Amino acid sequence: MYSIKEDANIEVINQSKLAEKVGIAQATMNRIFNGKQTCSKMTAYAITKLINENAEIEDYFKKKGE
Repeated sequence: MYSIKEDANIEVINQSKLAEKVGIAQATMNRIFNGKQTCSKMTAYAITKLINENAEIEDYFKKKGE
């Protein structure tokens, strides 16, 4: 499971549209961005690539336990 990095400087204009593209609820996306919920590697990858197609998961997320 992956959680958002505290220092991940993510600027998303519309979390609702991002959540829709990833295929999760907007409330879930909000909890992920606020660090209250972890997500799967696939969800972390989808979020990462939608934010910045050149970024890697490790740029925005950390593996649980790290």
